[in-house]
Parts: sequence; C-alpha cells; structure tokens
Amino acid sequence: MSSYNLKDPNTPVISGALLAVLCNVVESVGEATGLISFLCNDAGLYCLRTREYTEHPTATPVWAPHEDMIAAAVADSTRTLTASEYLARLQAQADQEAASGTRFSGTDHQFRTCRDFYVAYKSGRTTPTEIAEQLVAAIKESDEIKPALGAVWNWNKEAILRQAAASRARYSEGRPLSIVDGVPVVIKDEIDVEGFETGVGTNFVNKGNPAKEDAHLVALLRANGAIIIGKSTMHEIGLGITNFNPSTRTPRNPYQPEHSTGGSSGGSGAAVAAGLCPIAIGCDGGGSVRIPASYCGIYGLKPTQGRISARGEFPLAPTVATSGPMCATMEDLAIVYAIIAGQDQRDEFSCVQPPVVLPAPLSAPNASSGQLQGLRIGIYRRWFEDVTHPEIAQVCFKMLESLCKDHGAVLVDIEIPELFENGKAHNITIVAEMLAKIQDDRKKMNHQTRLELAMINSLRMRDYVRAQQQKTRSIRFLETLFGHKASDSQHQALYPCLGGKEGIVDVIVTPTIANLPTKIGRGAEAYGESNYVNTVKTMQYMMMANLTGIPGITAVAGYSKEQYHHANGDKYPTGFPIGIQFMGQWWDEKRLIHIASVCEQVLGARQKPKIWVGDYKL
Repeated sequence: MSSYNLKDPNTPVISGALLAVLCNVVESVGEATGLISFLCNDAGLYCLRTREYTEHPTATPVWAPHEDMIAAAVADSTRTLTASEYLARLQAQADQEAASGTRFSGTDHQFRTCRDFYVAYKSGRTTPTEIAEQLVAAIKESDEIKPALGAVWNWNKEAILRQAAASRARYSEGRPLSIVDGVPVVIKDEIDVEGFETGVGTNFVNKGNPAKEDAHLVALLRANGAIIIGKSTMHEIGLGITNFNPSTRTPRNPYQPEHSTGGSSGGSGAAVAAGLCPIAIGCDGGGSVRIPASYCGIYGLKPTQGRISARGEFPLAPTVATSGPMCATMEDLAIVYAIIAGQDQRDEFSCVQPPVVLPAPLSAPNASSGQLQGLRIGIYRRWFEDVTHPEIAQVCFKMLESLCKDHGAVLVDIEIPELFENGKAHNITIVAEMLAKIQDDRKKMNHQTRLELAMINSLRMRDYVRAQQQKTRSIRFLETLFGHKASDSQHQALYPCLGGKEGIVDVIVTPTIANLPTKIGRGAEAYGESNYVNTVKTMQYMMMANLTGIPGITAVAGYSKEQYHHANGDKYPTGFPIGIQFMGQWWDEKRLIHIASVCEQVLGARQKPKIWVGDYKL
C-alpha cells in the first residue's frame, strides 16, 4: 500500500486591494476570531502537534562525512578533479583556443559563457572595458523595454567600469586571475557586496547602511577577477516563490514576460536567462535557487548544507538555506561551484565538509554514450507524476529515457514516506527562523509578507521542536536509502517501503517544479499575491533537500509544446522551460554536476527567450 500523503490546501487566491484588507483584518483580530487558526490549519502548519516522536531534534543538518566517503571522493583520479585542477584544466583549454584564433561562432541568442569571454579577452578581440560598457547599456535596455526585465535592483556604473579597467590591465599584462576574470556576475540581495545595502528584497532593511565587506563567496569571485554588477531583485525577505514584490520591483520571466520568474532568487534567474550575464548567485532556503532556475530555463545548484560558507549572508533561515550558483550552462555552474565551495575558517559549519571535487569536463558536445553507466536513479512515480500539467512529467520522462537508454543509468522504483510531514516540518522551520530575524518594521512590508508573518506568529515552540524531530527522521531515512546507515529493526518497522534494504539508490529524481509559472496580475504587482495552492505545488519537490541538507540540482529537460487554460481563465502559451531535478547524498555535488552536464548534452539546442539583451560583441 502506497504511503503517498500529499494534499493541496483549500485557501483561495487573494491579491490586489482585497489582500490589503485581509492582511489588516488578520493582523488586528485574526487571533481573536480564529481566522489565523483556520488559515494555519488549512496550510498544515499545526499537523505535527498530534504526532509522537522519540527522535532527538536536529538543528542544523550539516552531515559529518564518513572516512570512506572522503576517500572515495578522490579515489578515481581519471574522472575526478580537485577544484583547483578543474579550473586550471579549463583555463588551459581556453588558452589554447585563444592562441589558435578560435572565434565565437554562436547565434545572436546563444548564451555567452565564461570561456567565450575569456577567449575573446585573451585573443585581443575585445576587452573587459568594452564588455563593461556593453553591460551598462544592456542593463539600461533591460529597464527600458516594456515590460521591463526588472532583474537588477542596485548597481553602480562607476564600480563596474573600475573593475573592468583592472581586469583589462591584467589581460594586457598577460596575467588574468582565472577563467572568470572580466566576466559579469550579479548577486542576490540577500548576500553582502561591499558598498551596497543588503536589503533582502525590502525598501528599508539596511537602508543607509551599506555592507563594509564582501560576503565570503563574493570575495572569492572577486579574487578570481569577476566583475560584480550589484544586486538582483528577490521576493521580499525570501518569503514567497513568485518574486512579486511591490516594495522593490517584480522581475519578468524572459521566456514568458507575463509570467513569474519564480523566487525568491527571481532577479538572478531573469538576469542569466535574458543574457545579461552568464553567472548569478542565489540563495536557496526552500527552492529559491532551483525554482527560478527551472522557470527561467537555466541551471541551478543547491549545495549540501555547509558546503559554501554562509559568512556575509543575511541569516533569514540559517538551518535550511544555502547560497548556490545559477548559470546559463553547466560548465559555468561547475566553474562557479569550484570557486565558491570549500572551507571558511570563520564559518564553523563549512569546516566539516570533505574535499571539493568535480567530474572531469565532458570531452565534446556529442560525447560518447554510457556516461552514466550503472547510475541508480531513484524514482517515486506517484510523487513524480503529481503535476498540474501532464506535459511536465512527460518531458522529464523523455530526458530520463535518454539517460537510461543512451547513457546506462538505471531507474529504481522507491517510496518516500511522510512527504506531507516533511514538507510541513520545513515550512515551520523556515518561517519560524524568518520571524525570529524580522521582528521590527513589519508595517513597512508588502501585504503578502505581513499576512504570512501574522500566521507564523501563531506557531509555538513545540511546533518548531517537533519539526526538528521530523527532520531527524527524514535524515535517517535518507541515510538508509543512500547506504550510510544499516536498516535495523526500528527502521524496518518505521519504513517498510525500504524492504529491509539499504544503499538502494545513488540519486533521487523529480521534475523540478510541479506546475508552470503563474501569471503576473496587476493586483499582484501592486500589492503582492497570496496563493498558497501555487506555493505548495511550486515547492513540492524542493523542501526535502532544504530540510535534510542534501544537495539538489536542476537541469533543463525541455520546453512545453502544448497550450493550457488554467481554471482561473489564464492562458498558458507554448515555450515554457521545464526542469528536471536530481538530489544526491550529502557532499556528492560531483555526481549531480556530472548528471546535469549529460542532461545538457541530451537537450541540445536551447530555445531563444522573448526578452534577450545578451548580444555581446565577442
């Protein structure tokens, strides 16, 4: 008998002036009238109160690696590279291309890459200063088109040109710092960039108080020569997945400008998808890297908790959130991961991790078959197929068919118990931590944010503690599924779906998102939108990785070819990107990067976004 227990809430969609009225009512008399209790019960936020747990709570899911895992990570020297070896190999290849006079030969809408910029600079065809001037023009163009892209929130022309001039000097002297030297990068407004306010999507947090130093990961990118553009737009305090934000601005999906980018790193996703820059940094506490990456048709990695230093991140939800790269190509994603991952002695949680390793780069766009030979991909079919549009699952199944038939992977049917409880444990954890951090000035926030904070305020300490106990249970299940814990009698009784076995799979696969991006209504832009059904479906496949700390990656699986009519009357045209997600065991980003790189090769040509500002002259 299946243990599948996910269910959708019944709360209606509310936006515009009605949302403002509901927000004010809930804030003033919500507790007394029982309205908050009704909303929280419908959202499932009280569901753990009736459950009994014997597990100890797990606070931060930073999983200590076994010695055999550390040894295995670097054992295969022919297929595994350290971060520094990976970067050196790519730079050497790019040096050869520059010396041979290889020219950029892509179409006008082809995504530019770090390698493209580096080869163009090294060969003398252009300079970082010339590209910076084009970048400034592209940012302005993205703001002037109708509707505006809305990806970049805070930037400084002089700072961009100053960084570009320094990069140009290094190239002219024959000493570029790395393959990202002179490459533009945008940073989510949740991460410190020296000289910029870290506003976390509000118009008042850190107002007049710019960061005095870069976050650790920004400092690493800057040390490698990247041109830091500034801040990208995000959902206010990260409390939402649409990126509708009346306080700052609402970014547009480059593939379907009338629809959401996803969030909360929506500006980062839009910037990369529109060709503004090849690299962006997001922060993922409940899918906030993977959701906009999938909706915007790019690649996004949520690393293992503790793999990337959190120093310099605004601590909205420190036990479930981590920064990660969002890139147009898998090579660029691997490059950024190699730069920003690793230990930081000023962040104790990052010091638990094993060495950072990556797969050797795939040799050619049409590399040989069998690249995933023997890979065991776990699939919970009931969960996988629980999507709002059948084509989402169909496109992902087509990608899986190629990975198995052409590249040697094997699908293994599994069940994952307590998905509903795991999801609510995540919800309780992330919102409670946000509430603890954002105590003041709530009246300055959007109505959607204020409504959710009012609901969260009804949670009690027991809710948070039981959420951490549920986290422990979920981690123990995954330990057994991945083969790091023997399936003892207690586990067999708790999880009969494992059949008394352990080490069943290497990765778990799902569609990245169970729905297509919602349409941006006028009321949503002005006031925000409360759409809990959409939130639940959008986060359906996200929460397990954040709750337990395992890594997850989204790759482009294809594009929608069918038109849909939503029950509310909205029309969904063709051409929406559809992502496929792989989740791995703790610290196994190497395997996820390899799988997503193979997916990129299987996909082939990418479709052109409707908003495109990336025609850099290389």
